[in-house]
Amino acid sequence: MKNQQNIQDVMKDWESYTLRADELYHQQQYKSASKTFSKSVDLIEPWLERDEKDANKVMHLFVLSCHNTAHAFSQSGRSKEAEYYYSHAHFRLLSLISRPKRSARIMENALFELKTTLSQLKYFLMAMNKQQLAGNIQEESIRVLRQSYVNYVEDVFTV
Repeated sequence: MKNQQNIQDVMKDWESYTLRADELYHQQQYKSASKTFSKSVDLIEPWLERDEKDANKVMHLFVLSCHNTAHAFSQSGRSKEAEYYYSHAHFRLLSLISRPKRSARIMENALFELKTTLSQLKYFLMAMNKQQLAGNIQEESIRVLRQSYVNYVEDVFTV
């Protein structure tokens, strides 16, 4: 991967990887699709820290990339890798939320994305018969939010 200098180039490359991976996925080439989707994760993730202006879009693309990768791994029978990507999306956003000096707009969007990641992660874990782990992750997520997010809403993870 070449060194990306601006977010527009990253987003173009992200779209190319995602479209190619989607094509592979629909051809039931899940191993190749998961590898290509994972490149989109690697491409967009560093921008979670860099770009305030496009932070909300970057967060959304990151979550989408992780979930696409996880789903492709799951389809190919690679549950551990799928769990990693579902978990990675959730805990990476939780890490972002716990950092100080984020704008309210970014925090609100991060909370929205966090609800999505927790929902997908819990669904996957429950299907894998890991109810206890799913519950523990939800409890830990709420604990981190209570410590980090001043405007914490009690029902943020109510589905």
